Amino acid sequence: MLFDGGQLVVASVFEIGFEVISRLADEVNEPKGRNEATTRLHLIDQIIFDALQWPREQCIPEESHEGLYADYVLGSPKRLMILEAKKEGVHFELPLDSKSREVSLPALARNNGSLDSALKQVGGYCTSRGVPVAVACNGHQLVAFIGSRVDGVPPTQGRAIIFRSLTEMKEDFLTLWNCLSYPAIERKYLESRLAGEALPPPPEKLSRRLLRYPGVKKRNELEHELRTLGEIFLQDLVKDEEFKDEFIEKCYCSSGALSQYALISKEILKNRYAASGQGVQKTVTSASDKKGVSKELLNAVMAKSVTKRPVILLGDVGVGKTSFIKNLVAVEASEELERGIVLYVDFGREPTLRTDLQNYVLDSFERQLRDGYQVNLNNDTFVRGIYHGELLALRDGIYGFLRQSDPASYRLKEVELLAAKIENKSGHLKKAIEHLTSGERRTVVVFLDNIDQRQDDFQEEVFIIAQGMAETWPVTCFVTLRPSTYNKSRRQGSLSAYQNRVFTISPPRIDLVVHKRLEFALEQLSGGGLALSGEGISVESHLLREYIEVIIDSIERNSSLAECIDNVSAGNVRDALDLLTIFVGSGHVDTGKILEIKIRTGAYFIPLHEFLRAVIYGDNEYYSPDNSFVANLFDVVSLNSAEHFLMPHLIDFCLKSSQSPSSEMGYVLQAEVFSYLQSLGYRDVQIGAAFARAEQAKLCDFVMADEEAPTRLRITQRGAYILRRLITEFVYVDAVVVDTPILDQGFRDLIADVRVIENRLERASHFVGYLDTCWEESPHPEGGFEWPAVSSQIWSRIEDVRGRIESRRRER
Repeated sequence: MLFDGGQLVVASVFEIGFEVISRLADEVNEPKGRNEATTRLHLIDQIIFDALQWPREQCIPEESHEGLYADYVLGSPKRLMILEAKKEGVHFELPLDSKSREVSLPALARNNGSLDSALKQVGGYCTSRGVPVAVACNGHQLVAFIGSRVDGVPPTQGRAIIFRSLTEMKEDFLTLWNCLSYPAIERKYLESRLAGEALPPPPEKLSRRLLRYPGVKKRNELEHELRTLGEIFLQDLVKDEEFKDEFIEKCYCSSGALSQYALISKEILKNRYAASGQGVQKTVTSASDKKGVSKELLNAVMAKSVTKRPVILLGDVGVGKTSFIKNLVAVEASEELERGIVLYVDFGREPTLRTDLQNYVLDSFERQLRDGYQVNLNNDTFVRGIYHGELLALRDGIYGFLRQSDPASYRLKEVELLAAKIENKSGHLKKAIEHLTSGERRTVVVFLDNIDQRQDDFQEEVFIIAQGMAETWPVTCFVTLRPSTYNKSRRQGSLSAYQNRVFTISPPRIDLVVHKRLEFALEQLSGGGLALSGEGISVESHLLREYIEVIIDSIERNSSLAECIDNVSAGNVRDALDLLTIFVGSGHVDTGKILEIKIRTGAYFIPLHEFLRAVIYGDNEYYSPDNSFVANLFDVVSLNSAEHFLMPHLIDFCLKSSQSPSSEMGYVLQAEVFSYLQSLGYRDVQIGAAFARAEQAKLCDFVMADEEAPTRLRITQRGAYILRRLITEFVYVDAVVVDTPILDQGFRDLIADVRVIENRLERASHFVGYLDTCWEESPHPEGGFEWPAVSSQIWSRIEDVRGRIESRRRER
């Protein structure tokens, strides 16, 4: 039914709106790349004022609130809706494989940078101004949701009405009108439609009742200084140019070797980047083979098999792309590059403003040529050699007569010519490199590294610069990208227009990286000669040496430690080293006791629970999922007690699907997972929130839908480890209890903030008992996740801890 102030809508008003949308849909088939202002004028204004019949006097454009300007604020004097306009080129990735008009916002925003940003922006405007309805629109696509809520549901965790195109707005104009027209907004139709799907929120977590949550765990002086030393010797030391060659020689581990401790299948590890090669298999190959760096990559370095396009080195964040490049240059291709020139820009270490990115790269190249290869781009002899042809043309031109009659004036004309050439920084550098490659027969290789540590738009811009260099400069240009950026850009960004050569860099074996890095740190500590006075260190460095020896011996003797580091880091070398650094000097570990036993007896072996406590809590006093490598699998967004097991069901389904013979490289369709969870009785709001948490916590890898395949996901090493190992440990439930809403009032009263180990054991018992009762009212799918088996192991761990405490008491 169509409403207007309580009366039936006059048919002609609705028909006028339909005619406007029909005309727009027929005339505007493809985005034209209009900017934001033009998009408003040509498209959004017509949608709002002509199709949806909003009176122009009801619109306040660019209204300011607390220094922020909203594009369209609709409703006067009472503000009813805010619409944020985006230029046509800002594409919203809306689900292609769904015919539903309503979707979950968390699922919609995941891996959808431009849309996620727009939703947060307009949602923030609505929340700060108390305006109920939020809309993001680029002229062709539209997303509308409740932007200001009073039901306890965060605006971006609710549901939205979406239109994927103007054609959809035409075909389903009735829904568009009944949701967003002026009379419909006054009647709150959209709010009642979307809010009806909201689930009652759970009670507050224990963490909300803690005064200083998550807090900072205090460390004594010994722990503080050991942490500082650990950061220096485990991470910072290898960045020092003085140790570069020695580090490569002693610490480099080749990529591609499969983990010995992974709790996921070897097939998944082998096909880590399989999704990146979909549709372009002939151009995606591994950077390494059994003998080391592949012959194809070495040929690419020497420009023997490369078209005029950048070569992409593809790898996840932290897999060792930088180390791979350094080893490639210093070892694998050292003979080929003996007379070559390597220009390297590390976008991870040096701050760069996007506004002058190209000049930054050019300045870096000029500095490296001068300092590393003694090539001064402004040297008179060198410049005259570069522009010899131009100087000959000047001599034969209209000023040539000055060469004999007025040599000084002629010399000034030459200087003016050369100065103009130098002023064109990009053109001058290009000519210099052409001179070096053709005149001096030198190979020039460019590496643009660590751009994966920057935002997607930054990576896109760097790639465009690289594309320009590869096309017009006589260089081989390598760019490092992470798979998510590569896949997204290949669908709709700068990569979509090119068929680039791609080499994948898989992570090395984490256990070998850790062992070599610890041995390297130990060697530097034993050798002495490192000046640490500037770091404010007073503790004897021999204590760190003792501590590292403890870690090395413990990992060698206790495979559960190696398994933990390997799976929690999931192939990310940086994360693996961060785990070690967190443990060294952790306030959650009795460092003094460890060192005392090691020095007194010559050995100390770290038990798994001691290492896990440091890893789970990090530097916080209490567990916080936002600051931990470890996710809380039992969190909920509703009052449904069965939801405590939604995430375990999700991870378990992905794990078992990856082991199926019919699985393609471990992937499972998101629609299949969704359908499975729905069959267990979970609502789409709950499932969408779980998907978002699974991706954020790196429990699953997601590959978003495109023209080649629907959205799919697969379990990660971290997800498998938490499900199969961590949730059975006392230290895990002891930590996550503060972050889990307890829905039963009786159990909630029993679970409080406690510090003494006996009280923590009692609290953990209450928590596990509570989950046991929740399981009784939860679905028990055949062959699915089984909480009773997990619960039994946790109870066993709790009794083990109680037994050890009692034994120590008797020993005293």
